[in-house]
Amino acid sequence: MPAPRRRPLSAERLETLAALAGISRLELTIEKVVLGGDGLARWRDLPIFVPRAAPGDVVKARITERRPSYARAEIEQVISAGPLRREAPCPFYARCGGCQLQHIEDEAQLGLKAAAALETLRRLGGIDPAQLKRCVVEEPVAGRRWGYRVRAQVHVEQDEDGATGVGFRRRRSHDLIRVDRCPVLAPALEARLPELPRLLDEGAQAGQARPGRLSLATDGLEEDSLVVSAPPLGVLPGGELEIELLGRRLTFDARCFFQAHGGLLEALSRSAVGAFEGETAVDLYAGVGFFTLGLADRYRSVTAVEGESMAARYARNNLRLNGLRHCQVERGAIESWVDGRTGGEGLRPGLDRVLVDPPRVGLSWNVRRALLRAAPARLTYVSCDPATLARDLGELTRDFDLESITFFDIFPQTAHLETVVQLRRRG
Repeated sequence: MPAPRRRPLSAERLETLAALAGISRLELTIEKVVLGGDGLARWRDLPIFVPRAAPGDVVKARITERRPSYARAEIEQVISAGPLRREAPCPFYARCGGCQLQHIEDEAQLGLKAAAALETLRRLGGIDPAQLKRCVVEEPVAGRRWGYRVRAQVHVEQDEDGATGVGFRRRRSHDLIRVDRCPVLAPALEARLPELPRLLDEGAQAGQARPGRLSLATDGLEEDSLVVSAPPLGVLPGGELEIELLGRRLTFDARCFFQAHGGLLEALSRSAVGAFEGETAVDLYAGVGFFTLGLADRYRSVTAVEGESMAARYARNNLRLNGLRHCQVERGAIESWVDGRTGGEGLRPGLDRVLVDPPRVGLSWNVRRALLRAAPARLTYVSCDPATLARDLGELTRDFDLESITFFDIFPQTAHLETVVQLRRRG
């Protein structure tokens, strides 16, 4: 397919870009927060994206990037703070790239993110506006805003003097910001941060290879919750964790993808699975079986498909633990499985339900095509990225009708948002 032709720039835009080329600093008023967490300002109608900005801020900003359709800038001084701005509670926030919204009051963050996500769906997806108007946008779901994260990955490095440090990457950089606390981590995880350098040094002295990063996970939000590490590290064991999810047992370890907000697990599962029932369901990108367990209560046959071998192994184990003999796990790349190229049945017509929970890149063209071809009676899309969700829904809503959209604040203090979309086959 040939690339779409770019519209020529207007004379006004060319004049604006020429003027901006000779300017390094501007006074800007922030209109709103957009997808990704940046504040949006305009200068002569040119959008300028400003990280760490809040609606209503008046800032002195330094231009860092110039493009024909937008520019980027960094705040040098907050001249006048907007009503939602606050001092960030975390001392590492100004340098660490993990969070994007700590400078905005807790109660305002979810509404700003949900509004940005809805705008993205309207503008980027090409979704029929009438469908969006008929669709029910549920009340956004929030949980605890601090001490919520039950898994994390920290980076490890040594300085020139041999001192070991752990932490997170600087925003838009590979530089390590060393931390000894992180208030979004579950208490048991945060309590381990200060001792990680010592444990790494002791492991190295005992002949253990020093990892470039550590994956950590915990089984709860209490201070004494069990913590596991990959690789194992001194008093931090490897091995699996087990939690109860809607009356069932679910196991995983620090190496597995798992929903991060320990206080929203059951609410997210209930929303995605819903009250729908039927004969056959398929769970694509199933991971360790998080949504599979809920689907198992409502469908006579459930197939979970996962491409990563470790996650698929845990998914099988979770089905055995719960005696779910009417469910099965198929391991294979989703793009190949949907067409039956891995030896399985693939996505076939006549399914009552398909649930998809893809990574941030969304659904590939091949998976979207397979879903349209199979045309299940009901489709559930769980997304962690509104932009790729918008792209995919723009195509899927040719044959499916939007029923509901629910936003979950899975990552408070960050720009990330989880979205559950329920669709029904048209006709």
